[in-house]
Amino acid sequence: MTSPSLRLALASALLLHFGCKKEAESTPPPTAQASDTAAPTDSAAPAAAEEEESPYLDVANFNRTVEEHVGEIVACYKDTAGKAPEAPTGRVKATIVVDGDGKVKKTTFDPQRSTLKHDGLFACMQEKIAGWKFNITLNGADSPMPYTFDLTAGALLP
Repeated sequence: MTSPSLRLALASALLLHFGCKKEAESTPPPTAQASDTAAPTDSAAPAAAEEEESPYLDVANFNRTVEEHVGEIVACYKDTAGKAPEAPTGRVKATIVVDGDGKVKKTTFDPQRSTLKHDGLFACMQEKIAGWKFNITLNGADSPMPYTFDLTAGALLP
């Protein structure tokens, strides 16, 4: 039977031996070597190259497209539900069905999961969303994409 201190010493020796050997055989990744010799560039350029957008519909580019159009949704709110003296605010849960070509096929609203229910608002939103263009779907099939429009103060509303 070996003492705990002897076991610790043996384990340390083994780790040091294999750890040193591993470091000696490893080489830095090719990108690190290339960046050492490359001329200095704008720090945003490498990040942009890493974040290349997919040509196909995914959650990230879907959300980005919706966020580019939120002004239209806010305008719908102001023209409909927002006109009331005590204008209601809340969230509207929508599902936007995007066809294979990236066109909006239909938009549905979930009144049970929405805290803001206003038929005029839904109609205006449906009309605006119908004109939006998204990336094509990967397999050419319709793709239902859920989105929650937060029409509350501090979110989409001032």
